[in-house]
Amino acid sequence: MSSSGLIGIAGHVDHGKTSLVKALTGWDTDRLEEEKRRGLTIEPGVAVLVLPDGRRIALMDVPGHKDFRKNTIRGLSTVRAAVLVVAADDGVMPQTLDHLEILRFMGATTGFVVLSKADLVDQETLELAAMEVRDLVRHTFLYGCPIVPFSAVDGRGLHAVLHEIQRLADAVHTEMVHPVFRLWVDRVIQAAGFGTVVSGTVLSGSLAEGDPVELLPARQVVTARFLEVHHERVPRIEAGMRAGINLRGVSAEAVDHGMALMTPGYAAPAFYLNAQLHMSRYATRPLANRTRVKIHVGTGCHNAMVVLMDRDALVPGESALVQYRLEKPVAALARDPFVMCSVDLEAVLGGGIVLEVSTQKYRERKAPKVIPFLQCLMREDVPGAVDALFERTGHRAVSLAEITRATGLPCGAVADHVERACRNGRYVQIAGHLLIPKASYSHLRREVFRALSEILAENPLKTAVTSQEIRHRVDASMDEAVAEHILEDLEGRGTVTRDPGGYRLPDRVTVLPRRQQEIVQRILDYAKKLGWRTFAVGTFCDDHGERYPRPEVQKLVDYLTAQKTLVRLRDGRYMTREALEEVKEKVREKILRDGAVTVGDCGELFGFGRTRGLSILDYLDSIGMTVRVGDRRILSEQYARTFWNGRRADPTSS
Repeated sequence: MSSSGLIGIAGHVDHGKTSLVKALTGWDTDRLEEEKRRGLTIEPGVAVLVLPDGRRIALMDVPGHKDFRKNTIRGLSTVRAAVLVVAADDGVMPQTLDHLEILRFMGATTGFVVLSKADLVDQETLELAAMEVRDLVRHTFLYGCPIVPFSAVDGRGLHAVLHEIQRLADAVHTEMVHPVFRLWVDRVIQAAGFGTVVSGTVLSGSLAEGDPVELLPARQVVTARFLEVHHERVPRIEAGMRAGINLRGVSAEAVDHGMALMTPGYAAPAFYLNAQLHMSRYATRPLANRTRVKIHVGTGCHNAMVVLMDRDALVPGESALVQYRLEKPVAALARDPFVMCSVDLEAVLGGGIVLEVSTQKYRERKAPKVIPFLQCLMREDVPGAVDALFERTGHRAVSLAEITRATGLPCGAVADHVERACRNGRYVQIAGHLLIPKASYSHLRREVFRALSEILAENPLKTAVTSQEIRHRVDASMDEAVAEHILEDLEGRGTVTRDPGGYRLPDRVTVLPRRQQEIVQRILDYAKKLGWRTFAVGTFCDDHGERYPRPEVQKLVDYLTAQKTLVRLRDGRYMTREALEEVKEKVREKILRDGAVTVGDCGELFGFGRTRGLSILDYLDSIGMTVRVGDRRILSEQYARTFWNGRRADPTSS
């Protein structure tokens, strides 16, 4: 457990929770004027306890009155260890049962019981109260726990209570499900001179001063200006710590308890939560399908409708798969615990864990895919859950982080399963982080090849197809890395060939219709006649009396360019490959003779002016033949080396 972990103090109203905390810490957690006037706790209060070994932990004192049940649940929402306080003279009371159920549903795993007000009863009554408590906790996380008599009046049992709290501090560890910083806001204040300060318990990850953090469900990224743990400024907060965070970039009015702080971009708020619900054994009647309820997730309370997935009603003590449809989005994640209450908050009806944060309403027709996935999550069956997740995502590749976020299963267990599955050939790993089942990968590979073939068949003049065109044909949402991986795979198999313009079929022969063959020949004759004088598509059409439609001529010129028969210059004009070689020869001779060539030399070399000359020289720069130095161009070092090596290798060259 962190050196600043959290222990909940729960129990019925007026059973001595606040007195116990004060006896342990010297702090009075009833800070509100109304709390002092009425003599009961209304808002959850936190006090710091320094253990004998120097560690500090936070004690969360929660309201015991039923009227403040919402505040009680908020205070116990992040508690994993608890002290249940039962007055020896009263015994087990209604809110004792409620608080024990809330702790169970919210995921508390250990604790002990304090029999308070021991000074008011004799030994026999004390023993009867302990027997009643043992019967109460028999089937709960407190089964077999110590029961410590205590009195705030004469101090009996105080050292025993302190010893048991230290035992809890040793036994409880923060389990990180999601590998990001996360905190539910349970208190907001406007601090003079600082601005907005929120507090809560860090569920996972860490946060340093100056780090960005996302406020959800508002989806606003703010900055952690400074951090505090137990009123002391610290540079970093970590999982298990009870922390205060001064936020820059948001007003206190825009923040409320029930909101969450999280690493930016990790998750989005959702309206639908698929969950495992356990009905409380103390519920007075069955839960009907589509009942309106209050659901407590984190430190928030939300209106929702509960949809039973496989039955019409759920009786007390039973469990079922459900979907909560919320009126407003919540920043929940898979494996988050929750408590469900009646709409009027008069009764705790049940609780459980969120299995999946969904973007869709549950429908009966979706059951064959949804329910097996949720059942795997209930069993914490990592291989089954991952396979079911892939089944639901179709042929889309997902990352390890996505799997962890979607399932809430431990990162290490998921990573181990994925590694084994990749070694066994069941999954294909792409770009180091994306995963896809082998069957889905094979399907996509077939679809990619078919898309490439179809695009080329539909466009006889097209010599190559880009990865983007193929993705759009197969599935616009396909990850670019997946498409590139498949195309490289096909290239390695010799099925496709990569060109500068994209991908093509290696054995494809383009046969143009007779009319297009005629136009192509006219274009080539025209270009050859011009020599190194460039031409534009519009010029060709004008010179031929608009006999050929300009769009068709443009397509054929593009085709000839892709075939490397024509060369396209920066100004959109063209020349033949043979003419380009003549130009290169003239430029090379000029540079070898005079040391450089300029735009002004183009008139002497080619017989045309600066504009067209500049276009040719820019092209020679682009292919790495020349390098521009000021207004002069010289041969590039690489081109010159290649040229002279070729001259040495050919003794017949002059």
